[in-house]
Amino acid sequence: MLNRKLGGFEATWALMDDFVPVLFVGALHLSNGPAPDVLRMALAALQARHPLLRVGLDRRGADYFFVEAPEPRPVPLTLARRDGPDHWRALAEHELNTAMETTVAPLMRCTFLHGDTDSDLILTFHHTIIDSRAGLAIVDELLRLCAEPEPAEAGAETPSLAPLAPLHALYPPDYRGWSGMRRTAGFIARQIAEEARYRLRLKGRQPLHAQTPTRCRILGMTLDREATAALARQARKHRVPLNSLLHAAMLIALARRRYAGQALPMRGLTFADMRPYLAPPPTAEDLGVYISMLHYTVAMTPDSDLMQLAETVRDHIYRATKHDDKYIAPLLARHLVRMLVRRKTMRLGMIALSYVGPLDLAETYGKTVVTGLSGFVSNNVLGPELAGFGCLLHGRLSLDFLYLDSDMDADEAAEIVDGIRQCLESVIARPQDASP
Repeated sequence: MLNRKLGGFEATWALMDDFVPVLFVGALHLSNGPAPDVLRMALAALQARHPLLRVGLDRRGADYFFVEAPEPRPVPLTLARRDGPDHWRALAEHELNTAMETTVAPLMRCTFLHGDTDSDLILTFHHTIIDSRAGLAIVDELLRLCAEPEPAEAGAETPSLAPLAPLHALYPPDYRGWSGMRRTAGFIARQIAEEARYRLRLKGRQPLHAQTPTRCRILGMTLDREATAALARQARKHRVPLNSLLHAAMLIALARRRYAGQALPMRGLTFADMRPYLAPPPTAEDLGVYISMLHYTVAMTPDSDLMQLAETVRDHIYRATKHDDKYIAPLLARHLVRMLVRRKTMRLGMIALSYVGPLDLAETYGKTVVTGLSGFVSNNVLGPELAGFGCLLHGRLSLDFLYLDSDMDADEAAEIVDGIRQCLESVIARPQDASP
């Protein structure tokens, strides 16, 4: 039976959840979706295989523990008739703003909107047990189980996966013991100096509504296959990863709408997949939080060039992911969040983007066709003003955004997202034979 203390980065999300809900919400858009009974059996098989779907959280003093229930309740499944293509959005927002009872297993719940042809499956996880990579793998596994003739029997025949250690316990030797402490001390010194410069230059211009009730709101955009392919070609031509280009577009659109005419530093957050750097490396199907939250700061001006900004972001992310930062940042995240929650005087950044690249999802699972996937991580007043989740699904770029209604209304948020689209379309419209 699983009973272990949460690692530092896992505990970060548990600590934040005491302040506001910290949830990962995915909406799977389907044609010819599974029957509700088949879905229920597939969820039972999924829960039998994954130990983190059988745990609750137990707080003991300042620490949190995963505790596996001897007889966990089934994954909660709410069934409702689908009322149009946008019905799922209201329910996804509700999920993002509704806390989960973490003392009781499982740390997951579902809502299935079923219609005559189209359906939407909304999956909600507590962020202590899942990251984007694992979330996408579990979606694939669930759809495969639903497509099998006897999903319950197939799941029963599959043994439970072994629970994995927390992130820091899988670090290379150079990042443990005295060597790790020395590297951490150098990282802290650099961060203190950078933070002082950032706050001095920012001069309190980022709005902070720490005492204002707020709710997460969502919206999204997609590019068709042709536009996505053209965007990817231009990004390759300029030697800029698509992730960096999307960061730059978000920064420029937010700066133009909310900080018009100002020259100011802007901070962005990115999330590095740590699985390839761990020993042994967890596979995507292993539930857990194996990511590193990294930040960068760029100087913005009213005439900032999109591609030059993307190159700057690329360089920042490259340095962070190729050196010590990706290992050390998770070790300090809990202390950072505790300070933010206690003081409520600053925000983590202005934008955040989790970009996972091409998804390893089939277009069809039996009779079920995957028509789309949307993803969101709940935000709060201490987080960025605009957060995004991006992926390539069957050749199309999909971007989902989350904002807070204490920061902006729906019209302003829509204008910012339209600004992001205009940035990307300006790149697509460049001559294809242009030199970098």
